[in-house]
Amino acid sequence: MATPLPVTALRWTSALADALAQASGALARLDARVSASSLRPGWALRASWAGYAQALHLQLSQIEEIDIIAQRCDLRLPGRALPRTDDEPFAAYDGWLALLSEPEGRHWSEGLPFTFDPPEGWQDAPLLVRAFHLLDAAARADRTINPWLAFPLTLRRIGLTRHALPCMALGDPSQRFASDPRPVLLRRLLKAVQKRAEDGLDRLERLEATTRRAATALAKEHRPGKLADLGRLTLTRPCLAARSLAPLLGLTVSGAGKLLERAAALGLMVEISGRESWRTYVAPDVAIALGLRRANRGRPPSTTSPAPEVESILSSFDAEMADIDARLRKLGIASED
Repeated sequence: MATPLPVTALRWTSALADALAQASGALARLDARVSASSLRPGWALRASWAGYAQALHLQLSQIEEIDIIAQRCDLRLPGRALPRTDDEPFAAYDGWLALLSEPEGRHWSEGLPFTFDPPEGWQDAPLLVRAFHLLDAAARADRTINPWLAFPLTLRRIGLTRHALPCMALGDPSQRFASDPRPVLLRRLLKAVQKRAEDGLDRLERLEATTRRAATALAKEHRPGKLADLGRLTLTRPCLAARSLAPLLGLTVSGAGKLLERAAALGLMVEISGRESWRTYVAPDVAIALGLRRANRGRPPSTTSPAPEVESILSSFDAEMADIDARLRKLGIASED
């Protein structure tokens, strides 16, 4: 098969330039927010499930994100058949997760499954388009899941992001066959970057909102008990049942079940099984991401309640200051503004 025209050599149109600007902006916003968030480890884990599911879909696998979550949390989800594992679809996950947290310093050319020669237009191409060329060449040289999983690492190593963003595991099946017109492919890849980045930002905002609501609910509880421990645990284990929670918090299975029921009543967890025994719960942000619960609409409720006596205190203060000003004027002293 003849080598297709490199995406770095394509002529730019207004549509491509606009798509590049939109994709670059979305990627930069996500990277900035993730870098500044104290919840980055919890978000990165959730984003890795989404990214790995996307990579599996590019390999024509029928496994969904919810199956990955269940497998990683060692749970059997009621009413959902176990995915076929004849080809070991989860085999690459642990190694990929380790690479995502690698220290800085590796050059983008390390570990490429092909010999790199600068293509036409490489020097003048935007960094994101260079990253697409590396993805393009890797997808033709390696027919496994690895090229799709490597893209978040490429974005970091090439200098586009500060951290490896797992949700950016993407690509296009046509890259392996060069069957589509190259400008069409480039625009599709740019749209994919924008969509994945916006989705990743939505997930981070949902996680932050869930954490804020949990903190507010716990602050109102007279005896929170193990609820705070459960809240911290759900950052890394957002899918739980009484049997899996009990050993993690040193509880009996019965006690763990009661704790999960209490958390669900407070909105800290969402029960998704609908069964009377061995109920399964997930964190609210994960339930929304999986389509198991609708996102909240409208303006979020205020997290602070002003004290009712504040208005009267301010009014009293203004009256006292006016009285002092009046006395000073009688003494011939002007007050300073």
